[in-house]
Formats: sequence, C-alpha cells, structure tokens
Amino acid sequence: MTPTRRALLGSAALGVVGALAGCSGASGPEAESVQPQTRGAETDPTVVKPRNPTGESVLLDGSEANDENEPNRIGRELVTSAERADELLVAEAVSDADRERVRSFLDETDYDAETVYVSPAGVRSCERLVIHSVSWQPGRVEYEYCSELRPPDEACEADARVALALLFRLPAALDDRLTGSGSSGHSPCRTTDTEYDVIDGNATVPGNDTALSGADDDGGDGT
Repeated sequence: MTPTRRALLGSAALGVVGALAGCSGASGPEAESVQPQTRGAETDPTVVKPRNPTGESVLLDGSEANDENEPNRIGRELVTSAERADELLVAEAVSDADRERVRSFLDETDYDAETVYVSPAGVRSCERLVIHSVSWQPGRVEYEYCSELRPPDEACEADARVALALLFRLPAALDDRLTGSGSSGHSPCRTTDTEYDVIDGNATVPGNDTALSGADDDGGDGT
C-alpha cells in the first residue's frame, strides 16, 4: 500500500525531531512533548449525535454507490482529511438542524491536528446517549456512555427506534487505518442533569394521542 501524505509527513517530522534531540541531548518530558499525540483520552469529548427517525443510516458515502446507484452507508471510520469529509453525505430524513450541525462540525475540524471518528449507533426514539469519555490509540477508538430519557419538550415516538451517527473530534492527527473499535455503557444513567418532574405528552403512538414514556435501551443520542 502506498504511504499516505500524512504518514510520510509524520515520518519526516519524527526524523527531524530525532536529529534535533540527538544534537541537543534533550530527553525526558521535553523530548516527548513534541511527539505526535497518537494515544490519549478525553472525559468531555467534542461530539455531535445526529439522528435519523426512519432508522436508516444517518451518514452516506458520496464517493461510492451500490447496485441501486445510491450512496452506501457509512460504518465506523476515521476521517483524516477535508477531502474525505466533503464526501460524507447526510441522509435526507435527518433534520435540517442536525444536517447543518454535521456539516459545520466537519468543516471546522483542523485535519492537520485533529481526526473525526464516526460510529453508527441506535436507540429508542424517547431516549438519548450521554457520552462520558473517548480514548484512542493507533488503529483503535473506544467510548463510554449511558442512556437516559430525552427531555419532556422533545417529541418522540414510544417503542420506535432511530438511527444515530456519533462524530467525535479527536485532538490527534491519526492515520485513517481503523482495525478495531469498542463501546461500553449502561442504562439508565446513574446521575443526570435533566429534570423529569413532568413528562406529559412528549411520547406518542401514531394515530393515538395517549401520552406514554419509555426508557431502556443500549444506546442513544444527546437530543
């Protein structure tokens, strides 16, 4: 496989750093501080969580088409360039607000120093995910979450499922090779800042105005 431009630049940068360190005799924390941040973790990560109420994929690959000449859905991926980000399409069923949020998130990422990790997920319509942390190392990304009810002023449909796309902005210029990923979480969240004193009508069944509420799932989003 031909090395990517990012990989070549990274190798060249490491060679220069090594030469300088050898000449100056620098070692320890000072020398390590100039190395690329290829491993790390954040407990308050920057992440957007758009949802598709139809249950279909949120993100599509504009660079490829399937047998029906439609874009393929996006799986887990490390987005490492603005060119690749431009190829990601948001499904038409996703709300305008979420579509704008995704586009802005991708456009505002500095791909020389940051990487976007994309992961699909699913949740019941009346629930959302709270992301607790994300960690990364070469070829692998993991995150931790819990799920809770959405606020009372958010409309949802009882017992229906929606699709999510989780987009994390990682403060590291990673290679696009992804060999593994993982997530762990629980439901409901043990603590929450959302107050549920009144939940009276945010959950409905199509054709029925009866108010319902629901909780219990393995994933969700933040809105």
